[in-house]
Amino acid sequence: MQTRDPLILLQQMQQASLANSPGLPEEAEAIRYWSGVGFRIGEMHLVSQLDQVTEVIQIPMMTPVPKTKKWVKGLSNIRGSLVPVIDVAEYFDKDPIKFSDRARVMVVDYQGFGVGLLVNEVYGLRHFDEEVERQPVSGNKDAVLAYSSGGFVRDDISWLIFDMKALLENEGFRNIST
Repeated sequence: MQTRDPLILLQQMQQASLANSPGLPEEAEAIRYWSGVGFRIGEMHLVSQLDQVTEVIQIPMMTPVPKTKKWVKGLSNIRGSLVPVIDVAEYFDKDPIKFSDRARVMVVDYQGFGVGLLVNEVYGLRHFDEEVERQPVSGNKDAVLAYSSGGFVRDDISWLIFDMKALLENEGFRNIST
C-alpha cells in the first residue's frame, strides 16, 4: 500500500495549475486625459481648467456701472453676491458678445469674490488625450494668447488652454474705471 504525503500532493496540484493557467492580463498604461470647460470667444475655441470655473449660468439681469470701461457690462446679483460681469471678447478688442441663447456667463472665484466672464458659448466638459492631442501655441498674434499655455487639436479644431486666473490677476483687467 502506497502512502502519499499531502504536502507533495498539494505541490503537484499547484504545479499543474500554474502550468495550465492563462496568466494575468497585460498591464496597460492608462491614458492621461486633460479635462476642462470648453467655451468660445469670437471664433476662438478655448478650454479652462475645471478648478478655475465655479459655475456657468445664463446671462443674468445686470445693473450698469457708470464710469467703467465698455467691456464691463454691469453688476449682477448671483446667489446673493454682487458679481461684476465682463465681456471677455470686448476686453480683447473683439466684437462685443451679443446676448443670445448660446451666450453664457462663466463665474470664476478670485480671492473670495465672484467675477462673471461673458462668453459667446459654453461647450461643457472637454477631455483631451495629452499624449496625442496636445499642441504648442504658435503663429497667431491674438491678445488671448498671452493667457494661453498651449492647446489641443481635435477634429481640426484648435482648443487653446485659457488661464482665467492669469487674466483676473492682470492689472489692465482689474483697472475697470475710465
